[in-house]
Amino acid sequence: MSTEIPWPESRKEWKPVDMTVTYSGDGAFSASTGAITFPMEAPVGMGGHGKFANPIQYLVGAMCGCVGVKILLALGDNGIVPDELAIAFHGTRVKTMPAFFDHVHLTITLKAGADDALVNNIVNQTITRLCPISAMFVECGEVTAECRIVR
Repeated sequence: MSTEIPWPESRKEWKPVDMTVTYSGDGAFSASTGAITFPMEAPVGMGGHGKFANPIQYLVGAMCGCVGVKILLALGDNGIVPDELAIAFHGTRVKTMPAFFDHVHLTITLKAGADDALVNNIVNQTITRLCPISAMFVECGEVTAECRIVR
């Protein structure tokens, strides 16, 4: 299978990423790329207070967001603009350190006039190749997905 992805350069993610995370006390952190800043905190039970997402929640959100972006791009390449897209994440983790996710299951609900086979192919390619965050999860454990197409 070819590893080449036929996208314009503007879609490729080869650029380095720079971010600084600063502890601001009481379990809270601030993450900054220079252009944007967002809050983060330790999980409840590890010093956080449940006011902001913790690092694992950001990681899970980043995976689902990345998968969503890549699905929308691939659908758009096929002339399909969905009315709705939702991605539900369920993951289990190993009970040893580091507590990797050993299984992740995504339920992708898509409201669009799209062919089941096309959507399933897009989702499979997204999880294994197009979304770098999902591909990292695949390296640590199993990632499965089901697609629910609402017409």
